[in-house]
Amino acid sequence: MTFETWLQMRLNLHGAEIAEDGVIGNETTAALKAFQIARHIKPTGIADAATVKALRINPDQKRRVATRDVPEQTMPPWLLEMNRRMGLHEGRDNRVLSAWLRFGSFLGDPAKLPWCGDAVETAIVKTLPDEPVPSNPFWAQAWKTFGIDAGGPLVASIGVIRWSPRAGHVGIVVGYDAKRRRVHLMGGNQQNAVTISSFPESKFIAYRWPKTFPFRQYPALRAGSVAPADFAATR
Repeated sequence: MTFETWLQMRLNLHGAEIAEDGVIGNETTAALKAFQIARHIKPTGIADAATVKALRINPDQKRRVATRDVPEQTMPPWLLEMNRRMGLHEGRDNRVLSAWLRFGSFLGDPAKLPWCGDAVETAIVKTLPDEPVPSNPFWAQAWKTFGIDAGGPLVASIGVIRWSPRAGHVGIVVGYDAKRRRVHLMGGNQQNAVTISSFPESKFIAYRWPKTFPFRQYPALRAGSVAPADFAATR
């Protein structure tokens, strides 16, 4: 069982009526906020330590803990959401990809327009609805002021690349190769799909973390071979 499914099951045990599908979206966020308000916890919609502790208690008012083991949360919700879309191609999967991108502001047909910022915005707004996003999320370099400084290529941080004053790229950090000084990004419009690619560290201008979600250390994603990418791979 994943942490996300456990979370939904415990919310339902406490009176919510949401799908137990492991997908963190508006429904789960709203249920979390309602639970937090009922338990006098700050209603952030985030499953923080206090919320998880309260969810572990059975709703029989006897303070009896129903489970000692909570599944590990291996990815934050925005990375999990992007990971669920891995492999979607702007041509082959155009209809499915476009439907997903419409959860955000939606730039337009991903087969005709650059959509890396569109993909990151969708992953954020779908899972962190209270998180402010750039006014122009489609311009990759606008993400350099998103949230707060992550201090480096932290797994799950938003990595921002500058190719030139007008051109850039943005994705979610999933690993770092210190020997080769390359950052592994999961993102859209990488070889025309949602993939994991490796980019030179020297091209990054920012690593950002959502304001509404606490800093946490997450394990790097295991990927077979991560293809090196450059400007041409993100056009």
